[in-house]
Amino acid sequence: MSFQIPNFLKNYLNNTKYRKPFENFVNNSTYYSQLNWQWQSYMQTIVRPCIAYATGSVDGVYNSSLSMSTGMAIVKGATHLAVGDKLFFEGDDLTVRFMSDIWAPNTGFRRFVERAYSFMFGGGTGVIKLNKDALGRSRLDAFRIDRSLITTNDGGEVTEAIFFISLLSNMQNKNELTYWLTEQRRYNEQGRKVISYKVFVKSGIENSPTLPSPYTTGVRFENLPANVQRELIKLGIKELEKETELPINDGLGVWLLSRTATNSCIPDSYFGDPLLYGLLDILWSIDVVYSGTLVDVLNGEGKILVPKQFLQETLSKLRTQYPGAEWNITNAELRGYEDESFVYVMPSMYDKDKMSPTPIQFDIRADQYGKMLEMYERAAAVRAGYAPTSIFPYLTPDNSSKTATEVTAEENLTHATNLAVHNLTLPVFNRALREIARQEGYDPTIELKLSDYVGNKLQFDQNVRENYAAGLIARENAVQSVNNLSQAETLEQIAKILEDQKVKAQQEQERMFGSYGGIDDDNSEQTAEYAGNRPGGSGDENTGDGER
Repeated sequence: MSFQIPNFLKNYLNNTKYRKPFENFVNNSTYYSQLNWQWQSYMQTIVRPCIAYATGSVDGVYNSSLSMSTGMAIVKGATHLAVGDKLFFEGDDLTVRFMSDIWAPNTGFRRFVERAYSFMFGGGTGVIKLNKDALGRSRLDAFRIDRSLITTNDGGEVTEAIFFISLLSNMQNKNELTYWLTEQRRYNEQGRKVISYKVFVKSGIENSPTLPSPYTTGVRFENLPANVQRELIKLGIKELEKETELPINDGLGVWLLSRTATNSCIPDSYFGDPLLYGLLDILWSIDVVYSGTLVDVLNGEGKILVPKQFLQETLSKLRTQYPGAEWNITNAELRGYEDESFVYVMPSMYDKDKMSPTPIQFDIRADQYGKMLEMYERAAAVRAGYAPTSIFPYLTPDNSSKTATEVTAEENLTHATNLAVHNLTLPVFNRALREIARQEGYDPTIELKLSDYVGNKLQFDQNVRENYAAGLIARENAVQSVNNLSQAETLEQIAKILEDQKVKAQQEQERMFGSYGGIDDDNSEQTAEYAGNRPGGSGDENTGDGER
């Protein structure tokens, strides 16, 4: 971000080591240099800055100054809304039971979904792939677009994929080499699906490793250290640079999650637009305002100003008295406040009362800056497709000045955006889940369900209850909507509700029996033995009068 700030603040930004995050701890320039020339401009000018803002990282000139990390907040908020508070499966009973009770918890499926959405929003496209470990267990992994090289056909199906995987590193200082693992999936000359691996020694400078070129020759398996070989075997990799058949039915087991149906820059591409595409100017403006607030705070500590001529006369006398000495007292104008420690010396021959220094206290314009930040944050959220308070809950609510239609329109914006994201991504997730079901030997009839966005949950639930009371919706739909349950959970819940109602009816029957027969009355000696088994009964059930 190019923003004119005082030199003392520039020096802090340039010299500090801990404020700036690293460039994802990996030098991305080597990745972009390996792209096809048709993609380099798009990836460098669109995807790269969007990922930098989405991750709050320093990438070249992006986010290199003071930043509020607003882009990261928008991406995290959108990810939370897309994933929702609950995910579940629908389909074949046995498959659903296996996937929900065994497979999903053991493979961290929810974490995978969150990573996939986060990578998709950040770079416009997230890459997911199916893996198998050494024991043959299936799992799904998500990759960011700048950790993969993807080729697609005219239908958007992945025909070749290369992944850069950082591994074989540990946090113990054993002075051992660390490595990159690259994985390539493609259709070979015979049209068969194949997979191959390569291992490269990490290169680059300290704290800034560079990605390897996957087209060069890697390290041979037998030349790797024993612990590295063991790590590869744990991943199910026993050979390097050798193509083996890929036992996957649905393509290469690699699918693309695109945030948008079309690409704004390359219409023929099946890559989506990043969430922050079109917001970079607003994000830059927010960072400028944020930088301005800090400048005001630092400048607001107060200054003492005196006529400049006194400094000039004092310097002249000092230089005359000590001709060989260097005097570093500033005589600069006050335009940049380059040195906050400067002082002016008042010569003794002047009248101090007439020529006294003038103190100036700069205002810290907190209210004005706050309003500007809110304005830009609202604009950023709306341009991303969300109601401002659904992304930034701390924004000052102004519902009192809005009509019900305007408030509903804001909530509908988030709902529509979330629905569009689900419509584009759930079919992709379902393809991956069906492939896993086949790999595990189950019926591939399964699909993922995610929670829908509901702006005002209390009002929504009340509307559902009123519709159910009016007989406009079935009990099953009401229970499922209010409690956000799957179909199986809904049926189970209804069964429990009916059972509870049956118990309550029985308890009410017993209570009524007691009130008529007097068993609840401490002064009554009548018991069920005399009253019979009917509520309000009066004796022997074979006679009309009963006995006392």
